[in-house]
Amino acid sequence: MNKTLALLDCLAQLKEAQNCADALLAEIVADAVRANRGARRTPDRGALKAFRHALKTASMHSYQAEMILAEFDSLQTIMPLGQQPGRPLIYSV
Repeated sequence: MNKTLALLDCLAQLKEAQNCADALLAEIVADAVRANRGARRTPDRGALKAFRHALKTASMHSYQAEMILAEFDSLQTIMPLGQQPGRPLIYSV
């Protein structure tokens, strides 16, 4: 798979996981506020597990994006921008 496409896919999945975590956290906080006001409703255990899973997923996709960017960086170190593979750099003296 093309590294650029892999990076874009990884970033899209990271954004999706973060959006999921945001929604779950809002639900958890709302339940905690209700419980604090005496509604006797504690945050749902399933929501807490789903939130933890969303955070782990976001962390995994973040790490994958870092690895892809590191590959880009290492390729730039080996082959500077503008140089095509198979063509040597020509230096004028």
